[in-house]
Amino acid sequence: MNTSTSKPPSPIKQKRKRKSELRLSTSEHKNMKLNKPETVPTTVTTVKPPKSAGVKRKAEKPEGTVENLDYGEKYPILKDQELVCKFLKVQMTNNQKGRIRQAVKESLQGTSSILEPEVIHSKIQSILRNSTNLTDAELRRIRILYNLLKTSLKEQKLSTEGRKPKKPEKTKKKNDGDSPKVKDAAKKVKTEKSEKPDQKPRGPKRYIVFLGNLPLDISKDKIINHFSEMNEQIIDIRIPKSEGKKSAIAYLELSNEPSYEFALSKHHSMLGSKRINVLYTAPKKGKVTKDKAKAKSAKLIALQKSGKLVGSVPLAKKRSQRRLKMKKAQAKAAAIA
Repeated sequence: MNTSTSKPPSPIKQKRKRKSELRLSTSEHKNMKLNKPETVPTTVTTVKPPKSAGVKRKAEKPEGTVENLDYGEKYPILKDQELVCKFLKVQMTNNQKGRIRQAVKESLQGTSSILEPEVIHSKIQSILRNSTNLTDAELRRIRILYNLLKTSLKEQKLSTEGRKPKKPEKTKKKNDGDSPKVKDAAKKVKTEKSEKPDQKPRGPKRYIVFLGNLPLDISKDKIINHFSEMNEQIIDIRIPKSEGKKSAIAYLELSNEPSYEFALSKHHSMLGSKRINVLYTAPKKGKVTKDKAKAKSAKLIALQKSGKLVGSVPLAKKRSQRRLKMKKAQAKAAAIA
């Protein structure tokens, strides 16, 4: 009997078998993965509303506030289209424009931004009132004043918009209780109040100007013509009797501060053949002493000479002063020669 002996497999063959089995298993695993349906991960994106900007919009203010004020009612010249067409037709060079603007700005020197529009408006009205047929020079001046009025109103509006209302300060209440010190202080206040006499309520502020060295044949119409730039602001003119005197006097009452300053700027102006005085007057019932009144009058004259009052021109820029300087220089030159 032939007995067939089976040899055991060599270790090399066993290793190869294992490797082949491993390869098959990995390939099957890969095929299984590929055959599976791909599941795409779906990400839900929620659209968020856009964030509001850092700067918050201001709520629109209703009509009637300072921002939406119709200046046409207060200054009707701004709505006068006929006048605008008239002065736009007149030709004006840059040189003329510069000279007129400089003269107007010098006359407005020292006026506050709040009162400036009123002064400019009164100047335009005085030109329109005095001449029925406007000349080219007058129309050029009105044009410059008109533009200045618009710019001053814009600046005023911007300044009011820029201001923020101040919050009231919170005051901390102290619980002092019924301490003896508090009671004594309250008693003192009560006694002081009872001792003080009842003060009469003061009326509105009055703006009165003294006019001196007037001609003897002076009348209200002549004074109104001389102060034509502030006709609308004149409340009253009082002319006392001047019998047996060389010159007359008068009192001119005005409605507001700019017109009052404008009147004071007419100090030493010529009315007919007289060089008139326009001075500050102290109220009769007031507590202003003579010394204080004189000091205030001197201060106002100094402001007028320096060109700091409304409508005043600096003394150095006046023609009369330039002529005086020239005469003095000529006299010096003649003395040296």
